[in-house]
Amino acid sequence: MAGVKLTNVRKSFGAHDVIKDVSLEVPKGEFGVFVGPSGCGKSTLLRMIAGLEDTSGGRIEIGGRDVTHVEPAKRGVAMVFQSYALYPHLSVAENMGFSLSLARVPKQQREEKVREAARILQLTDHLDKKPSALSGGQRQRVAIGRAIVREPEVFLFDEPLSNLDAELRVQMRLELTRLHRQIGATMIYVTHDQVEAMTLADDIFVLKGGHVMQAGRPLSLYDDPANRFVAGFIGSPAMNFVEARVTASDAQGFTARAAEGELRVAMTRDTPAPGTDLVLGIRPEHLQPAEQGLPVTVEMAEELGGNSYVHARSATGADLVFERRGSRDRLDGQRLHLGADPQTIYAFTPDGQRLR
Repeated sequence: MAGVKLTNVRKSFGAHDVIKDVSLEVPKGEFGVFVGPSGCGKSTLLRMIAGLEDTSGGRIEIGGRDVTHVEPAKRGVAMVFQSYALYPHLSVAENMGFSLSLARVPKQQREEKVREAARILQLTDHLDKKPSALSGGQRQRVAIGRAIVREPEVFLFDEPLSNLDAELRVQMRLELTRLHRQIGATMIYVTHDQVEAMTLADDIFVLKGGHVMQAGRPLSLYDDPANRFVAGFIGSPAMNFVEARVTASDAQGFTARAAEGELRVAMTRDTPAPGTDLVLGIRPEHLQPAEQGLPVTVEMAEELGGNSYVHARSATGADLVFERRGSRDRLDGQRLHLGADPQTIYAFTPDGQRLR
């Protein structure tokens, strides 16, 4: 297996820059995830690593080897797409071994590779079936098996679970995690689903507009987002944001007026002066009913059994979500105040940069 390193990589379509000076590294054997909204450039970046898109500038290395201008077949990568792209007239075994047949790998060796991949993916009992006899999850495992038999240095996944229903997506995430642990391969995975990213990744790369906004371990990005975009994208439900103005500040932090109420925010440095406009961010698990704080009216609750997510609206129209655990009392239509521990509130400048 081999690591992947990108240095100042760029991609342009005419005058339109899609990938803008991206530098990142996925170490050997790690699971890296590119995540971001539609159009952010994550699939284009993956296709550039695969060699399916030309590079307008910069350098791509796989295992320390410069592959920037190397043809796809010689890069040592295998790609799994959103579409299964299985041959309907071939059996599972024939689909998995098709690339080996094209490469004229001897039949016995080919069959051994297919059997081993089938064992890893729990497809041994399905090798003689046609794709039409398989479930969606099984078809996706066949597509992954087709990549495994090639023994690539790097596995590339382009939103492979998008066509599956919610239950199958959860199951396939578990299977991909097991697969990664079992074969120890370097994997790079593209998704717009931050839950998938948080579940699968060793390292997450959050993209927006062709830039990497932040990279790091999943919980590191969750706990310490660099800017408002990352703070709002990582986490489900998303972080709450309210516009605020600082009314008082001291060495321990500051007080800000937001949504017709006041909140106390702890700061270690860069404490803003009174009159400064900010955006405050509070995660749903940290926002709770309180004696004082933001006055809101409860609109509805998502009841999930052990916990619920309550949706409320402030007098200024800000939508807020807070988490409740254990209580089953209905709050619909009630007016209450929401507050949070000052240590759990994030502060951002109006242009989205985080105050530390």
